[in-house]
Amino acid sequence: MGYGIIFAALFLLFLIYIVVKVMIVPIQWIVKILVNSVIALVGLIILNFIGSFVGFHLPVNFVTVIGVGVLGVPGLILLVIMHFLFI
Repeated sequence: MGYGIIFAALFLLFLIYIVVKVMIVPIQWIVKILVNSVIALVGLIILNFIGSFVGFHLPVNFVTVIGVGVLGVPGLILLVIMHFLFI
């Protein structure tokens, strides 16, 4: 085997490694946002269930779930504060 073939094979393996690495990062972000959004949905439902005893209700829609999913607990606190300030 010539050195050119060995070099080409190593270069191809390196390119495959780079492409896989670049493709995995966005998939990990999407999975993380989806998992956080599911947790946020459960948190909003529990908050609405507990809040129903005192007359407190936050809407459960795409914007609130994604907002709490991205921001976490501070996002949930922000929604509660905004609810008290504007409604």
